Amino acid sequence: MTFVRGGAPQRPVRTMSSGQVTRTLLLVTLIAMAVGALSYQLGAADTSFDRPGELVLLFVDIAPVLWFAAAPVILTALRFQALDARLRWIALVAVIAATVGVAVRLLALDDGLAAALIDPFTLGMPVWVGVAVLFIRARARRFARGTDESITAIGMGLGFFAAAVGVALGGLRLVLVGPLAAPGVLIAPIDTLPTTTFLTAASLAMVAGIFWLVVRTRGPRTP
Repeated sequence: MTFVRGGAPQRPVRTMSSGQVTRTLLLVTLIAMAVGALSYQLGAADTSFDRPGELVLLFVDIAPVLWFAAAPVILTALRFQALDARLRWIALVAVIAATVGVAVRLLALDDGLAAALIDPFTLGMPVWVGVAVLFIRARARRFARGTDESITAIGMGLGFFAAAVGVALGGLRLVLVGPLAAPGVLIAPIDTLPTTTFLTAASLAMVAGIFWLVVRTRGPRTP
């Protein structure tokens, strides 16, 4: 217990440890990636997995491997800096990892520019990390106040936002590149706009917005 001028008691401010930040950030990023990638599959009209382990292989890509290798090192090396400073570096690493992923797809895998960009682990990778960054910031602020107020609503809202982005990216894949297919199989963009897909993405985004409004209107405290 500490005291301020006039004898009024003031609760000491708590901070999340470096280990707590790292574990929470990695876990939330993994969840956001899973939600976003599966939503991408739904938006791209590819929801069948024929071989054992195919669902796991969906999440093995260049950008996630680079980010998950670098993020713990950065968080540990910068553990004495303010949380916002560490999270800015984490977001920058996500952008760099996505850029490397695009470059490899263009130069080594001979993908087209649209196919390289519209992917859950290139254009989508900074989004999944951004979702985790927003969650950990909200969690850290509530941890400092000694409460978990609205943290569930924040997590649900961010989850629906990740799903909305995933479905939208999948719909763009259908329009600009074509449906997902096995390597070596020729594909072509679809002839009609997948209106239902984009309406689904918009609906998910609206649900995320409702959760955001609930959090903002519960009181003067902000996430």
